[in-house]
Amino acid sequence: MRLNSYSWMLSTQLVLAVSLGFFLGQVSPVMATVPEESSVELEAAKVESLGETPLQISEAAAMASPFMAAENTALLRQKVVAVSNYVQSYNRNLPAGQIGSIADAIVRYSERYGVDYRLLTSLIAIESSFRSDAVSSSGAIGMGQLKPATAKWLGVLNPYDPVDNIAGTARFLGWLVQKYNGNLEYALSAYYQGPGYVDRNGVSSVCMPYLQKINRALGSLL
Repeated sequence: MRLNSYSWMLSTQLVLAVSLGFFLGQVSPVMATVPEESSVELEAAKVESLGETPLQISEAAAMASPFMAAENTALLRQKVVAVSNYVQSYNRNLPAGQIGSIADAIVRYSERYGVDYRLLTSLIAIESSFRSDAVSSSGAIGMGQLKPATAKWLGVLNPYDPVDNIAGTARFLGWLVQKYNGNLEYALSAYYQGPGYVDRNGVSSVCMPYLQKINRALGSLL
């Protein structure tokens, strides 16, 4: 079905709000000041502004009950298998060994930074087709297409390294979801156009094809 901006919002509310547990209603996002990518100051203090690293689900469960920890470990393995299958079908040129490490990193860092693993997988699929060597015309690098300044701000040492890049991508996406009070339309638009632009202008029509692509990719994972 062809999606326009209004049907995309409705579709996204149904797919994401029900399946991922996020609220995509018309909330008022927090308009905190975030530096533009072209003028990011690279102090370590700004990395700290991304907030505390949440506990992984398995770690939290382990403190509560060893039985819950075992259940969650099995669930994490199921997630890794699901992501592996998706990555393999999306990019058949990737070596099997690389697919496993990509899937593991996506699940591990989505848990750590509080984003749904399916959303993170969909974003990376659209950004780079899971290619660690992908470089855009604007200089964005790797799987989540992080610009060098953004990667450094996020603490990514080597954006060409798949695991390092996925960690930074998950951290940035998790931070954006928190910044915009769980409104994924704003968070994903800010990932695409920059949070400074979205703070000033909201979600633009330029973002709609990008959001539709992520929604379609996400639908394949649900």
